[in-house]
Amino acid sequence: MEKTPDDNEVCRQILELDTAVRVAAFIEEAEVTGYAESARTKNILSQSSDLRKKIGFWVRMVTEMARQTDQLFGSTECICVTHRGLKMVTVPLSPNRSLGLSLDRSADTDYLILKIMTKFDLVRESSHTSK
Repeated sequence: MEKTPDDNEVCRQILELDTAVRVAAFIEEAEVTGYAESARTKNILSQSSDLRKKIGFWVRMVTEMARQTDQLFGSTECICVTHRGLKMVTVPLSPNRSLGLSLDRSADTDYLILKIMTKFDLVRESSHTSK
């Protein structure tokens, strides 16, 4: 049986795909379950467990808000918040799991998400699927 890489390892591999990826994280419910950051990024999450919890909560909150509009507009593919120097992107994978990315502001978000989703065979589950 082939060993499945853990969330931290997948995050490290995501960083290797493109230099525009600054941080990759998996969030389950509101908990950060995997995390990796590029060497040029300050190690913010490992320095502050409180901030780590807040980021997990924020991702959960914006994902749930986006899901509320799924019936009107179709499934949410990603949520992107653009700051002066970077983009924070959330990709809902299931009702309880998301991929969080911090990208260079100049990054082609759609291209990178497609590249990541394809390379790691990540699948978006419908928010209307019951488990």
